[in-house]
Amino acid sequence: MISLKRQLIVWALGLFTVVGLLAGGISYLLALQDANVLLDHQLLLVAGSIDEGSQLPAMQAKFLGESREEQESDFVIQVWYGNEKVRSSHPDFDLLEGTATGYSNMSLRGQRWRAYTIVYPDRTVQVSQSHEVRRKIATNAALRALLPIAGLYSLSWVLVVFGIGRIFKPLAEVTKAATQRDASSLDPLPIEHIPAEVAPLITEMNGLIRRVRETIDAQRHFMLDAAHELRTPLAALQLQIENLSQSRSQDDLEARIAELKSGIQRASHLVGQLLHMARYGAEKQTIRTDLDLGKLVKSCIADFIPIAEKRRIDLGMIHDEPALIRANAGDLRILFNNLLDNAIRYTPEGGRIDVSVVVANRRASVEILDNGPGIPEELLPRVFDRFFRVGGHEIEGSGIGLAIVNAIASQESAEIRLSNRRDRSGLLASVSFNLSAAPA
Repeated sequence: MISLKRQLIVWALGLFTVVGLLAGGISYLLALQDANVLLDHQLLLVAGSIDEGSQLPAMQAKFLGESREEQESDFVIQVWYGNEKVRSSHPDFDLLEGTATGYSNMSLRGQRWRAYTIVYPDRTVQVSQSHEVRRKIATNAALRALLPIAGLYSLSWVLVVFGIGRIFKPLAEVTKAATQRDASSLDPLPIEHIPAEVAPLITEMNGLIRRVRETIDAQRHFMLDAAHELRTPLAALQLQIENLSQSRSQDDLEARIAELKSGIQRASHLVGQLLHMARYGAEKQTIRTDLDLGKLVKSCIADFIPIAEKRRIDLGMIHDEPALIRANAGDLRILFNNLLDNAIRYTPEGGRIDVSVVVANRRASVEILDNGPGIPEELLPRVFDRFFRVGGHEIEGSGIGLAIVNAIASQESAEIRLSNRRDRSGLLASVSFNLSAAPA
């Protein structure tokens, strides 16, 4: 596993080291150059201070009285008067006489010298200094100039490590808060003092935790509601089974068996609806294909024709525009079956249910219009809640059908709307889809 903190420290220290070496090298070269300029200037000043009355023997005596180290760092002064023997502050020093005023580099017995020469009409003055001596003086000056820089860069390394540690401290606290939690803890991670570059990641993680918590809460509520809904039909079945043993005649036995079968059918239907709700309440992958919407709706209507005829309800399609959508056929069949089942349940005998497929603005809509009692306007926002039933009706239901419809519509990116009719009592259920292509 790659450590971001370690990488940042390595890169920062490497960058500081490279920059420090470059800065130190440049400073060293500049210090050497400045030292050489200063020493050249000293040569000029010393040469200019030697006038015609200067006593070089006194200088020579002074030079001979110094230690060896002091002699090596001193200047050597030479004066020539015409054809006279050179006068020198250093015994047996016979560096060649310069021919023009200015600086020059010379060699004597394998040693290089830096000299400044002043040519007068009656004499020549020359002041010399060993290149080795100059190098030592310049190097010492340059190293002294580098000492503060070296100390500051050493301090900067410590500050870099300390600073990066402080920057990553909030992340370490977030990591600690995450690792110390158990599976039941779904509180958001702390985001205080988190760097701006990392804050979006923590925010998204908190959003994920929030969605997981909401999903778990929804599942918990679903289980509680399902248990509550199943308790009543199971209790009724138990009571009906007990009543079988108290039957006094064959007719009474058959009537109670019929009631038992009806109760089992209701319980079976409720369990099936619960399974559908659990399936669509969870995220899942689904296979989608191009579907002829009108053909699918007609197939669903055909399944309910016998039930509608038994209740003398006129069920049929009154408008069918060609529409091709991309969806899962099995899921849409469950969606339309629930809507048609609700319409038949709440439409009175002798009523009418009209189904239409219309296309407008690149959208295909399936409209199911009945002439039942409708739904009170104040209750319309709640009809898609699980286990919610509209009171005041004798029609039995599980309260899950419309919740399943809403879950499938959301999964298929469809839009569903329920509204009461304006011309008379009844309900209009409309489901709209995006067209996948122009119909052939």
